[in-house]
Amino acid sequence: MNSKWKTMMMAAIVCSMLAAASGVDSVSAEQAAEATASGETAANETTPAESMPAGSTSAETTVQPAVESANTVTQTAELANMELAAQNEYLALYYNRQTTEIAVKNKRDGSVWYSNPQDREQDIQASAFNKSMLSSQLLLSFSDNSGKPQQFNNFNQSVKYEQYEYEKLSDGIKITYTVGEKVRGVEQIPPIIGEERFQTLILDKLQEKDQTELLKRFKHNPDKKVYERRDAALNGLALTKALKLLAEAGYDEAEMNIDREAYSDGQAASQALFVLPVTYRLDGEQFVVQVSTENIENNGFYLQQLSVLPYFGAAGADQQGYMFVPDGSGALIQLNNGKLDASPYNEVLYGIDSTRINQLKPLGGTPSRLPVFGMKRDDAAFVAIIEDGDGIARVEADVSGRTHSYNFVHSSYGINSFEPLTLSGNWTSNTVPKFQVKPYQGNLTVRYGFLQGEEANYSGMASYYRTYLMDKYHLERLEQKEQTPFFLELIGGVPKKKFFLGVPYTSYQPLTTFNQAQEIMDELKGSGVDHIKLRYTGWFNGGVAHSMPSSVSVDKKLGGQKGLAKLLAYSASNGVELYPDASFMTVNKKSGGFKPKRDASRTMTGTLASIYPYDRAGYYKDTYSSDPAFALSPAKLPGVVEDFTSRYSKLKADALSLRDLGSDLNSDFNTKQVVTREETKRTVEEQLASLKEASSKLMVSGGNAYSLPYVDSVVDAPLSDSGYNISDGGVPFYEIALHGLIDYAGSAINMSDEQSMRYHVLKSLETGSNLYFTWFYAKSSSVKETNFDYFYSSQYKDWIGEAAAAYNEVNNVLRQARNQFITDHELLEKGVYQTTYEDGTTVVVNYNDYAINVNGDAVESMGYRIGGVRN
Repeated sequence: MNSKWKTMMMAAIVCSMLAAASGVDSVSAEQAAEATASGETAANETTPAESMPAGSTSAETTVQPAVESANTVTQTAELANMELAAQNEYLALYYNRQTTEIAVKNKRDGSVWYSNPQDREQDIQASAFNKSMLSSQLLLSFSDNSGKPQQFNNFNQSVKYEQYEYEKLSDGIKITYTVGEKVRGVEQIPPIIGEERFQTLILDKLQEKDQTELLKRFKHNPDKKVYERRDAALNGLALTKALKLLAEAGYDEAEMNIDREAYSDGQAASQALFVLPVTYRLDGEQFVVQVSTENIENNGFYLQQLSVLPYFGAAGADQQGYMFVPDGSGALIQLNNGKLDASPYNEVLYGIDSTRINQLKPLGGTPSRLPVFGMKRDDAAFVAIIEDGDGIARVEADVSGRTHSYNFVHSSYGINSFEPLTLSGNWTSNTVPKFQVKPYQGNLTVRYGFLQGEEANYSGMASYYRTYLMDKYHLERLEQKEQTPFFLELIGGVPKKKFFLGVPYTSYQPLTTFNQAQEIMDELKGSGVDHIKLRYTGWFNGGVAHSMPSSVSVDKKLGGQKGLAKLLAYSASNGVELYPDASFMTVNKKSGGFKPKRDASRTMTGTLASIYPYDRAGYYKDTYSSDPAFALSPAKLPGVVEDFTSRYSKLKADALSLRDLGSDLNSDFNTKQVVTREETKRTVEEQLASLKEASSKLMVSGGNAYSLPYVDSVVDAPLSDSGYNISDGGVPFYEIALHGLIDYAGSAINMSDEQSMRYHVLKSLETGSNLYFTWFYAKSSSVKETNFDYFYSSQYKDWIGEAAAAYNEVNNVLRQARNQFITDHELLEKGVYQTTYEDGTTVVVNYNDYAINVNGDAVESMGYRIGGVRN
């Protein structure tokens, strides 16, 4: 037996004996050093069953070792400083007791994902403060009552002070951080405690001898009815014993703060202190991190933003790959792209909140519809799915070179927010912060999946998320039909201001009656368009800007209830899927049964959450030309949906279009009943389930992730990214994830800024999306001098011929792929993309103004080529 094998065997025996003798779950860095030096991996695949963490299995011993990467030796040395917390046949979770870092090893390829860069101390670009950030698992932004911003990280304000506790779990580990510098020494005890509180909260809960001991440390002042701390009698062992007795009585930090504040002349006596439990678990092939904010107390400080694992999997300056962010359809940020003049990526999920004060419309932004982000690093990748807290989440990403040498992407969460409130009087004014009355108190959960080899790219990430949706929500493949869908929105009617003898009044302007809608359907079917999904907008309660849908009155000028019944019968017999449209989250001022002061959401400053259109030229709120609409309080939504459902069911319609339940997500900061965005999301999910039960088919606009389990169709789906300077191009992540499960279409082509029909045909072929148009029957001039003049390009006769021709071209390519998954999408060269479907079919599109050659075949300018071998 050679010396190498002798050393390895001896190391294994010593490690096993040490683990058994100490009763710990894993060996220390020193104990594993010999094994590490001998070439064993710190994953400890041969760990005896008796030394494994509780709840783990020995399945790992049967797993064939993966071909390990070139940096395995470095990874092994780094893991030697960690202890094994949990493992299963797919993953191993490690943690460091001194730094609270964690690492996840993917056993399939040997890759290791660290919570923090392991060579950060050698980063010459990072300052000492930035190195402390790189050493953190939590970043906190908070403020005091004045709104002054401050920052903590759990390394500087918790780990350094050893203010954390471990708890081993069967499948992971829980670390509870106390973030913030605790008051130490005699200052830990309040200088004054009220007489009654001292008696009932402390003395009454101690034995007589302990009472005597504690009374030596306090002076009773009967005149002021208080007990005063004797500083001279509280030092050394006396202080330690006094603190122990107070703890035994249950007189904790929360009670101490009450007494500090009661006798501090109105000044906050405590320092910022946040207790945050973080749980790391292995769940099959996935790693799950959860942070609880349930018991956060402000103590005069407001936790505003919390970043979770900000540097998990951070890539160094010498690594290749990209970060995926959910901007619009999805976007990539290449590692080390050098775009330091651009702002880092930092975008909220699900668009803006109507209750927040937004005087200007965000420029060019396409809402992020999916709570997903990811990192491709060399030949491995992770994809992260936000499960809890996505309603208040943001995704942040930046490249190396700005403050340190690492590329990173992560999620952060708005726990508590404030708006500036201006107080005026006596010719003076003062602006103070107005905080939301109740912060978010719940879980923040992120689930990480790991990819390797050919799957480690954005197509693999999207496929992973698709599988996640199917497993969690039981989504099924679409039914294959002879044609791909043609999405069409018809506008029923709009309010229009008219005059009688110079007196203005509001009239109803019909744009497409029910009979005219049938006429348009006949023309489309005559052009070969048979599979129509018709979204009928503005059919009840006064047109497009209808009143609150707690009542349902079919507009008579369109044909009334009988006319709608005829259109429903026509649709059923001619294969048209008819989705009458309704808005729930936005309510007009003149709505029957709607009282803004009672039913509308409130901003943090207490004003009504009014919704004005934005000026198209200046992007500012147009508060002069029209009355506002209002954001319905989420607390009122269940009652409105219930009333609508009971009335809508009488129309015998089997489908429904939801204008805003799949796109808008608003809070309510009413002091009587605060509803956070995350709570609103859950309320919307419940109402979607209720509406799904009442109507067999649902269509939504926008398609936020929480709506997807309940719908079969999405319009206004994002087909591109926002084009932010930091990013290096958009990708159809959204479409890859949904194709084959849900029919989707982008924004209406005739309403798009891009008016080239050829472009839209290519985009449809590249992304597998359907064509979508917004039309009406009346003359274009019918919308002149209305608040809906942006529909001016929607007269159907101007578009129907060109639309039918484009549809027939797209349908010829996509009809056999409607219920297939997209397995791959890639950029072949600038302006040239290839999409691959399950059956092997490939679609190459060329957006360039010149022809290109792909594998020996020419693809003309603004053209496409179908290839591949179908399985």
